[in-house]
Amino acid sequence: MTPWLWTLLVLNACFDGAVLLGLLRWRRTRPLGLARLVLALAGTFVVFAAKAPILARVAHNGFYVIHLLYVDVVVVAPLVALLVLTFRDRGGLTSSARVAASLGLALAPIGVWATFVEPERLVEERVEVRVDPAIAPSEPLRIAVLADMQSPDVDRHLERAVRMALAFEPHLILLPGDLIQRRDARPEVAEHFRELLMPLVAPLGTYFVLGNTDHDELVLRALQGTPVRLLRNEVATFEFAGRQIAIGGADADRSSAFVRAFDRRRETELRILVAHFPDVLLGLDDEPGIHLTVAGHTHGGQVQVPFFGPLLTLSDVPRAVAGGGLHELARRPLYVSRGVGCERICAPKVRFLCPPEVTLLTLRAD
Repeated sequence: MTPWLWTLLVLNACFDGAVLLGLLRWRRTRPLGLARLVLALAGTFVVFAAKAPILARVAHNGFYVIHLLYVDVVVVAPLVALLVLTFRDRGGLTSSARVAASLGLALAPIGVWATFVEPERLVEERVEVRVDPAIAPSEPLRIAVLADMQSPDVDRHLERAVRMALAFEPHLILLPGDLIQRRDARPEVAEHFRELLMPLVAPLGTYFVLGNTDHDELVLRALQGTPVRLLRNEVATFEFAGRQIAIGGADADRSSAFVRAFDRRRETELRILVAHFPDVLLGLDDEPGIHLTVAGHTHGGQVQVPFFGPLLTLSDVPRAVAGGGLHELARRPLYVSRGVGCERICAPKVRFLCPPEVTLLTLRAD
């Protein structure tokens, strides 16, 4: 974010904190109870919601509003809770309000974890995918997945993700889009990503499809001279362990005609679709012809709530599917990666109960 957007973020946090404190103290003659605390929080949220469209328009990015709200939740709310617990004037607190304020304090360490720890806590996901013996290779096929690196530049986090993928000793590497996210096209950034991608060598190849945040010019420069092949509504075929394998790479399109055509192929081959959006399978009603789809985009929601799942997915697939992992959608197996990176530019760098991942998919006969 630009310095003036950071300044606006701080001013917004101060304003919202003042509104919340003012509502808590306004015409207060009795001990502060839970009902008044809830009403004050609701009033503050109404004020925030009223100014949110203006702030989003100023930033030219809807994720900026999420950033403002996130700071209110993990910084402003705990600070106000601390003041409420410390300054017990005008009659003090009821026991229920004291418990609620104490819970508000807990948002601070949660924010520290979600901001500074979990976004960097890369985990290995190892998933077995069973396929029909009629189209399965005679030995297991190992596929490494690096989705949504989504960074303005190369850092240690991305370098570690590449090392983790190579440590799987995969036969095949798939990158389902969103490699670079930035607003400008500095040539040196493309060089940095070229160096990052150069080690991604696999016996059956490394394949990449564009995502919705990719700066096309930068990505094309970054891929030049690397082992990574860009597939834009194209099919790559090769043999492995006595079986013909077709990799279909869908361009960044939620309703691609290419996907429908790839799904209608009826050759005796193992067909794997690589797409940025998991939504590409929606609307496919014919007899399934795709044996596995590998997608990203959702980041697993980045923030997941127990018993509910991701709060925001930016996808039309069911919430459980968007949350990541191996699922069946439109009668077709679909693996959705939680991704390596986070939404950038104006969005907060945050993950909670949804760590970034590098995945090994092992395809074997059912």
